[in-house]
Amino acid sequence: MRPLRYHAGQLAVQAEANTTHVADKLAGWVGPVERYAAGADLIVFAVTASDGTLAHVAVSGDPPLADAEAPGVLRMPDAAAAVILDTGAASASGSSAAGVAVGGLVISLARAERARINGTMLRDEEGGMLVAEEEFTLCRKYLAPSIAVAGGLHVGPVAVAPIEIDDPWVAQVIAAAETAFLASRSPDGAPDVAHRGGPPGFLVLEATTATVSWTEFVGDGVFKSAGNVRATGIATLLVPDLASGDAVELEGSAAYTNVLTRFLPREDALMQHAERFPTQGRMVLTVRSARRLRSVIAPRRRIDGDTVTSRDHPEEQAPR
Repeated sequence: MRPLRYHAGQLAVQAEANTTHVADKLAGWVGPVERYAAGADLIVFAVTASDGTLAHVAVSGDPPLADAEAPGVLRMPDAAAAVILDTGAASASGSSAAGVAVGGLVISLARAERARINGTMLRDEEGGMLVAEEEFTLCRKYLAPSIAVAGGLHVGPVAVAPIEIDDPWVAQVIAAAETAFLASRSPDGAPDVAHRGGPPGFLVLEATTATVSWTEFVGDGVFKSAGNVRATGIATLLVPDLASGDAVELEGSAAYTNVLTRFLPREDALMQHAERFPTQGRMVLTVRSARRLRSVIAPRRRIDGDTVTSRDHPEEQAPR
């Protein structure tokens, strides 16, 4: 797998945060991506939809949801590939045979394991196939543990409907959320999807101004999502209601502001802080459209267990 190639938006944010050195060191990091993919009970995809916006598709259920067919190649459930190809057909010049660019995140919230797998979704006589162009494992921070309440393969959403941003259900879901997913797009059109987590209330909805904002907590210093937002302003936030499996999907334009700067270059991707959720920056999403995604994931329940945060020792933060 080729090293990550940072574009101008990512390089700019890295420079502001003085993390260029550590981002360069992480450019070639891959880690146990295939193992994490095999153990994931949730895979979240970002795909460019027919209207040019970023949309989410999710696969959930009993692992394995994906099988490593070869290095950088994941065999996916055919049902998942069909939904993704249908959602993104227009962005592939009207032909699903050419494949659809996707951002993928394999994740186990219960074990605090996650990895990015970005590339092209294809479909052949054996079913779906994700051919990766980028693969890398992520740290264990900020993932609130939850598990599915029932087994079986689930592909969602099963339906999508517009919803008003001032709908009480939207406010309820956002206020209670500990888990969200941020889809962004690079200047060359490559989708990406990342986990965003924090204590209930970390997402702040202002219905009167049609904005959702949140603190970007200290991460690994790469700023893949923040850099995409800086370069293109394109973003879609998915906020699931774990109990029902429905989710709020908020599409619009985003802006990232870096808050934490360092006099000396940052050397390490994982650092221990006095705070559990230290501030790195601020993200503001101005919402153009809001949708209710019905049954996008299999229903889940929060389980007992501590969320790994920046106050934990770096060995606890690190992938296992």
